[in-house]
Amino acid sequence: MKLYVRIEAPFEWVKVSGQHVEAFGEVPSLADYPISDDEELVGVVPGEWVTAHRVSLPAKSKRQFQTAIPYALEEAISEDVEGLHFVCPQWKANQECTVYVVAKQKMREWQSLVNKHKLALDRLVPNHSLVPFHDAAQCSLALASVPVFDCADAQENQMQAVAWHPQIIANHQNLGGVCIDPDFLDVWLMELPLSATIAVNDQELTEKLIEANPDRDFRYWSFGNKLAHWLEHSQASSYDLFRDEFRPSVRHVSWRSFAVPAGLLLAAILLTGAFDGYRYFALHSEIANIDAEQQRIVKQAFPEIAYVEPTKERFMLEQALVRFSGQPQSSTAQTLLAETAAVLKRQNVTLANMVFRESELTITCKLNDFSQVDLLTIQLNARPKIVAKLQSSAADDGQIMATYSLTSS
Repeated sequence: MKLYVRIEAPFEWVKVSGQHVEAFGEVPSLADYPISDDEELVGVVPGEWVTAHRVSLPAKSKRQFQTAIPYALEEAISEDVEGLHFVCPQWKANQECTVYVVAKQKMREWQSLVNKHKLALDRLVPNHSLVPFHDAAQCSLALASVPVFDCADAQENQMQAVAWHPQIIANHQNLGGVCIDPDFLDVWLMELPLSATIAVNDQELTEKLIEANPDRDFRYWSFGNKLAHWLEHSQASSYDLFRDEFRPSVRHVSWRSFAVPAGLLLAAILLTGAFDGYRYFALHSEIANIDAEQQRIVKQAFPEIAYVEPTKERFMLEQALVRFSGQPQSSTAQTLLAETAAVLKRQNVTLANMVFRESELTITCKLNDFSQVDLLTIQLNARPKIVAKLQSSAADDGQIMATYSLTSS
């Protein structure tokens, strides 16, 4: 949605959605415009302050072109070029293009008005750039009335216009727009080729132009003389007068500017939540599988146990071992493991298998040679709390596999 607002009186506004005018009206001051945060705000200024010039320069870049423009137009402009602002919206290398010129003082005046009333303009365009084109015409002429005030600050103070003067607002597809007095229309027409078709919004003016210029093609097209009328048609390619030095200090903040970051944040939150949910259910399923496997092991080892209580499999297994071995299983097993681990660690021995049954711990170790078998037997028996017996030893793929039976002393 775009909202076009006039910066100078009359304070006309037009709300446009796509190619359709949704609403329009006039307000008494700049502070009364019906502005929404989610709208693109376009400021419209009087076109009589903006002139167009056709320029062709052999510049290789737009920056070179911008630098050379003031010197190229110095003879064509009566004012000091140092005080002028130049805009070239459609520059192409080695091609003639249209340059729009406006006084820097006027740009600062508009900038001050916009900042004072906190209008966060996205663009600033002259009114003649919004005059529409008919499909069969290369140029459009709009007859309008311009208010005249009796003091410089009359518009801002809401004083009534003392007079209304007629004005011709012209827009050409190639030459750009211009606002001129009707008496100078003949001078402007001299720049147009005789073959150009010109659409005019006023029937009486059309008849006068045809009578005064019988060799030209003037056609009446009632496209109105207000912004609301012009924006009802296919909009002309309007350009932006702003550059950094004249852009308002008030910035347009719309919820749309936060839409992409908010969307990314929401997507990240959803993805994180989905991943955490997946991890939770995956871990829950894994834990359930472990519990089921523990119950299966307990029941397989001790079929006498009719019911295995979940989360208490280890305790029930220890109780069963004590009941079948006749002594505290955990105390004997822990003692044997602790004493054996100290020797195995010191000899850097790899434990291949371990079985504990009826108070006897049977271990199978991988050793380097047969001399280490005897050394390990001696060191195991040197521990005060265990008795070690060598059950067997044999060579297997370059390593010695030795099996010991360990009991508490």
